[in-house]
Amino acid sequence: MLIYAFRDARGVWHGDPDAALPGIEPGRGVLTLPSTVPGQGPGAFDGQRVEVLYAGCDQEASEATYRLDSGETFLATWHVHELLSPAYRGVAAAPAAAQDATTTVRLEVGGPHRRYNLHAELVAEGRVEIKVVVSSPDGVIHGELAGELDPRDLGEIGRHLASVARTASFTAPPVEAKATNRGQAWTPEAVTQLQERHRAGKSPEQLAEELGRSENSIRWKLHGLKLAPYPGDLVPAPRTPAEREEPKAYTVEDKRRVYPNAYKPWEPADEQRLAERCAQGVSLLDLSKEFGRNEGAIASRLVKIQAEGPAAEEAWEYGG
Repeated sequence: MLIYAFRDARGVWHGDPDAALPGIEPGRGVLTLPSTVPGQGPGAFDGQRVEVLYAGCDQEASEATYRLDSGETFLATWHVHELLSPAYRGVAAAPAAAQDATTTVRLEVGGPHRRYNLHAELVAEGRVEIKVVVSSPDGVIHGELAGELDPRDLGEIGRHLASVARTASFTAPPVEAKATNRGQAWTPEAVTQLQERHRAGKSPEQLAEELGRSENSIRWKLHGLKLAPYPGDLVPAPRTPAEREEPKAYTVEDKRRVYPNAYKPWEPADEQRLAERCAQGVSLLDLSKEFGRNEGAIASRLVKIQAEGPAAEEAWEYGG
């Protein structure tokens, strides 16, 4: 593991924060740097608490180890070391007996498909026992690596492993990622895909799975393209009570105590703001609260102005 980037007190990143780490989520930690030593010129980051990123990467490692505020220790890349090391000029090393020796290191990092759990422990004769377990996020173990070695060899072994990963023709099975287009605007390309696959005989259920949208959204869009009949089963049937309904007991004032803008006409500026908020991903319920109208009124207006976003799909499913 190498510290390959850090963010200073001003929020500016240094090092290589955009380093390619395929399938690996970097670790994060905090490092408090020493204050400027009297008589020394100030370093750029003296006395700062910086946020660091660390991961197994193929960058050149320095020989300097940095202890994070959490007690974990990591080597830094040469680039990061050159930036941070001035803060340590003139800082006297503590006597060996007074140093807080770290005998065990535990680290867990990972991404959406893999997790890497590393356990390193100092054992007899100054050697280090290391065990790495690779698992899925739900705990299924895919591989293990264990052994004991001289800690001075760790950096070199890490570089060799990174070299193998770069040059060997190992290929991992592709991970199929499902489309997630719910609430997204229908682009011309997406409409073309829908038309072609519909003509190929795909059902709305299959189209929903392949295009990453709800089945109701697919059916309404096909109807809008005049490729399918009106999806009447998605529109709630009118209620037919067995007994005569009593006249409604509420007044406009009663409704406006709950929905301040109930029955008020929609202004063009309100419609434009509604479309913008819908496109930003605000839900139908939250739009109802924000605009002071019930969900039915919001849904009807979203359909009328042909808004796009998650709430617009809710509106179609709501019955428009």
